Amino acid sequence: MSRDCILDSTVDRYQHVGCRKSEGAHYTPTRLSQFVSEKIIEKLKKKESIVIADPAIGDGELILSFLSSLDSTDNIEVIGFDINLESIELSKKRILNFYPNVRINLIHGDYLDYCINGNSDLCEYKLPKFDAIIANPPYVRTQVLGAEQSQFLSKNFGLKGRVDIYQAFLIGMSKCLSEDGVAGVIVSNRFLTTKGTGALRQSLHDLYDIYNIWDFGDTKLFEAAVLPAVLLFKMKAEKPDFSTEFRSIYETNENEVDFAETPVDAISLDGVVRCSNGKNYLIKAGLLDYDSSPKDIWRVKDLTSEKWLDDVYRKTWATFGEVGKIRVGVKTTADNVFIKSSWIDETGLVPELIRPLITHHVAERFKQSDAETKYILYTHEMVNGKRKAIDIDKYPISKMYLEQHRVQLEGRNYVIEANRKWFEIWVPQSPLLWAENKIVFRDICEEPTFWLDNKQSIVNGDCYWMVNDYKKEETDLLWLVLAVANSKFIEYFYDIKFNNKLYSNKRRFISQYVEQFPLPDPKSVISVKMIMLAKSIYNCTDKQERNESEKLLDDLVWEAFDLPCPIF
Repeated sequence: MSRDCILDSTVDRYQHVGCRKSEGAHYTPTRLSQFVSEKIIEKLKKKESIVIADPAIGDGELILSFLSSLDSTDNIEVIGFDINLESIELSKKRILNFYPNVRINLIHGDYLDYCINGNSDLCEYKLPKFDAIIANPPYVRTQVLGAEQSQFLSKNFGLKGRVDIYQAFLIGMSKCLSEDGVAGVIVSNRFLTTKGTGALRQSLHDLYDIYNIWDFGDTKLFEAAVLPAVLLFKMKAEKPDFSTEFRSIYETNENEVDFAETPVDAISLDGVVRCSNGKNYLIKAGLLDYDSSPKDIWRVKDLTSEKWLDDVYRKTWATFGEVGKIRVGVKTTADNVFIKSSWIDETGLVPELIRPLITHHVAERFKQSDAETKYILYTHEMVNGKRKAIDIDKYPISKMYLEQHRVQLEGRNYVIEANRKWFEIWVPQSPLLWAENKIVFRDICEEPTFWLDNKQSIVNGDCYWMVNDYKKEETDLLWLVLAVANSKFIEYFYDIKFNNKLYSNKRRFISQYVEQFPLPDPKSVISVKMIMLAKSIYNCTDKQERNESEKLLDDLVWEAFDLPCPIF
């Protein structure tokens, strides 16, 4: 059977898509399946027989692509797991339709149970170790899994932080991959850069020798909002004889120098590539790199980028994180109760405890926009240096209002189970810090959007913020933070250091990134100019004058780090 015939086949493939999506499954695009298969086979040692396994077989597309990439399918055994019986039947039908000579053992059960308990009751006979694993594990996050299941996975697979089920699949593969076997796995690229997956990065480094990482970034290979990466690895050897190759592909506005049919084809090229979808992509190639530990953010290391970062660090006086802790805003878990645009219009009341609230709706560079400010009923205070819930009986209007919503608020079981008051905001942060001047910034945006708040506002959970925690003697330091944070320099630093964007060229300005942003010496002549100019922009009301000042300030930031400004 020809490859084209197989890959064009859509026999019943999408008949139960809705059901599978509810289980966290996302169907693998055919070209990506083919890519992963080819990469596994390139590393696979020649054997008389091969055992290939898919721990979440779904519709069988990954296995079909693997089989179609082989020179011969004689002496091939396919092992597949799935918790969905329809998937088992569908994948079996599709595989046998094209490869009736292949031995198939498809198991209706949980692959993770097999990893924990061995064969348990799932298998009729003892399964061999797998020569190859090809997988696109499901994505199911902590809040969907539930606390009990998350704790179970954490205990059995050594996971920490915000557990996603795909992480357990990755660790579980070490239980059944043969000594010289090869695994190719499609995962969310979030594991490369988020703070909560640091322990996973460490485990992957300890368990496996990773041949390749391909970060497919914002290429929209999946219908769902999954930004995929592909890992190719084998079991850990005492002395690996290779370094991990790392490639990434992200959309760009730069002019193309090459052409490829799809982003999957483009990632093997270099520079800027135009694809048949009409979009240009920048491909970066190098080796896997991290700062001091495998727990740190994983990124592409190439000589040009590393030299540029070294030049930045030579001129870095401190990082943002060394100035102040990067904090996320408050989380009420009942915004409809606690937050209003106009309390008098919406409730007919003005509770004593309402405070101005910063949300992304008022985001603007340097200074908060003139958009309507929301207000929050804030239920915490500081007493003898400690944060505590307010005495609700002292605030009769607030109490009366909250009592009207008591059923909903008490329905937040996690609040009650944590021995908190029924009317509390779930994540209130420190009431003491709201009175301080602070830098506030948006999480997701195309360009950095940082501004100064000096109105003692509370920050909502859709924004991050920082105060000058550690260098109080530098009273103008937040202005320097503001100047650097809103610069093209920081965009460039972000893209080289973290190399991570969402769709539509948007960046994520979250704590683990922003805390690493560099600052020049605040006492240098250039920094003093930057501070003065940032203050001037904050107070400026003329749009043209402000734009000119921002351009001048941007040039000063590059000068402060003694680096030439690239052409954007």
